[in-house]
Formats: sequence, C-alpha cells, structure tokens
Amino acid sequence: MIKLINNDCLDVMKNIPDESIDLIITDPPYLINYKTNYRKNKNHDFCKTIKNDDNFSLISEYIKNCYRILKKNKAMYIFCNNTHVDFFKQELEKNNFNIKNMIIWVKNNWTAGDLKAQFGKQYEIIFLVNKGRCFFNGKRITDVWLFDRVAGTSQLHQNQKPLDLIKQCILKHSKENEVIFDGFMGSGTTGVACKELNRDFIGVEIDRKYFEIAKNRIEGDDSNGK
Repeated sequence: MIKLINNDCLDVMKNIPDESIDLIITDPPYLINYKTNYRKNKNHDFCKTIKNDDNFSLISEYIKNCYRILKKNKAMYIFCNNTHVDFFKQELEKNNFNIKNMIIWVKNNWTAGDLKAQFGKQYEIIFLVNKGRCFFNGKRITDVWLFDRVAGTSQLHQNQKPLDLIKQCILKHSKENEVIFDGFMGSGTTGVACKELNRDFIGVEIDRKYFEIAKNRIEGDDSNGK
C-alpha cells in the first residue's frame, strides 16, 4: 500500500488513528529559513526559502502527533541540524519519546557559511527515538553514518537525503509490509525506499511541485532525490 497526499501534514494526521504506524522517518523543516545563495540562477527553486522553515509551532504539534500515531515499542528517525538541536530534543522529550541516539550523518562536503570565522559544517543530526523500547534488526552499528549527499543532476530537492541512508533506517527498524509514515515527503525518497523494500508507505507533502515529483518517482522507476 502506497498512499501519497498533497496537503498539510497536521491536517492529514488528524485522520490517522492512534498507534497505527510502525515506523516514522521524517525530515521536517530545520527552522533556519534555509535557501542556497550559491547558484548562478537566482530564480532556481533551491534559492527560495523552504515552506514553514520558521514555524516552530508546526514542529511542536507535529512531534506531538507523531507520538500519538506511532505504535508502542516502535521507532522514529527525525532529521535536524545543530542550529536548533536543543529545540528538537526538548520537544521529543516533552512528548515522552525515549531518545536512543543522536546519529551523526557525515557528508562528503561541507557548508560555506562564514568563511573567515567558522569551520565548515560536514554533518547533520538524526534523532533515533523510541516510543517505549524498539529493538533494532540485525547487527549493532555505530551512531556515525557515512553517506554521500545527492548532488548535481540527481538533486531534486535542496534538502534531499540519500536513498541508501533512508534504506538503512527502514531495514534497522521495520519489517516487510509494515506501515511507514513521512509527513514531510519532499521529492519522495522514503517512498521509493519503502517500495523497493516491500513496506507500506503514507507520505504527505504540502508543496504541490515536490508532491508531483515524489508521485512520479514513487509510481515510476526514478529513484534519485529526497
């Protein structure tokens, strides 16, 4: 079962029953008003601020609803960066999630930023949290993950995540035919991974353009992007 919805994730989650989701993998806005300034074409989509990237109340309500819809003794992976890691951590703890790891995703490039006063940032943070206690599948691995970022012509979303990284999350904390939810689907990588790994998927994306990209990827054969 693959269910894709072009809407606000909070509106969609109102209709998802309590404790009905087996795993959440989600990459919400990082609350930093992100846009790139390093493209020659300033009209490119990546030069536009990401929708809701300053909406702290959205993230608070989203995390609250993630806890509600997630089954007991199941897991969630939620991406963030170091700018507001304290906010994400506090919201997760406030909503009774048990923080198991702050996974460090090390990328093969680093940010520009303040070239004279700041070292280049080469990582993002992934919180692995449990509702109760969720055993991982297979052998134990470390909390430092090395995956190249998606770049060049393969990049369909400015904050896309590598397909193999998402597959690792899925394989470590779900079984075939279980239901995986992503309320910020972007260009659909979690859905592509679920399809390839025989998991059910509910994906929500508010941006119409990215929703259509995700829909075409998941229902077709293209597996690049977020």
